[in-house]
Amino acid sequence: MHNLLDKKKCIILSALDLIQEHGFHASPVSQVAKNAGVAAGTIYTYFENKEALIFGIYEYVAEEIKKYVSDRDDTTLVFKDRFYNYWKNLTDFYELNPSFHGFYDQFLNSPFNSEETQNKPNAWHEWAHGFFQSGMDEGAIRDINPVVLSILVNGNIKSIVRVKMNFKNKLARNNVNLEEISQLIWDGIKSV
Repeated sequence: MHNLLDKKKCIILSALDLIQEHGFHASPVSQVAKNAGVAAGTIYTYFENKEALIFGIYEYVAEEIKKYVSDRDDTTLVFKDRFYNYWKNLTDFYELNPSFHGFYDQFLNSPFNSEETQNKPNAWHEWAHGFFQSGMDEGAIRDINPVVLSILVNGNIKSIVRVKMNFKNKLARNNVNLEEISQLIWDGIKSV
């Protein structure tokens, strides 16, 4: 499969897998290269150093999340239905791509997520903010800062995915339906 991908993407995917398993610090460039099936020097063709690699992965992951969710957004639907699709699509993306979910979570809670990084454009955050702004413009949701809405919704989705991953059997045993959370969130943000 990796032979079909370009080398840069192969390096990023290899690094994602390693970081998911070992964390940032225990994923040396040499191991990333070995897993990607490229020479260690090849990585430096695309990334100046390990820090640049991590930032490159962050940008790639943000773009992939945006692409997955935005490609499945049907703007012809009423916003309530768009909201539930957004919720489902972001949940599906994280469940289908646990290394992306783990990396994004780890990155946002690391020193890499500095104020300087936060001030740079982020395709996913910008699209999500625009998504919620469109709901306000339609009058479907309360007039709340779209950044706050993104944090509320996306934070809950990330937590639910983590809970599903770590407590799958217990949730099933206790007949817990986590989908009820999306309804609670919708009830909290919809316009009255």
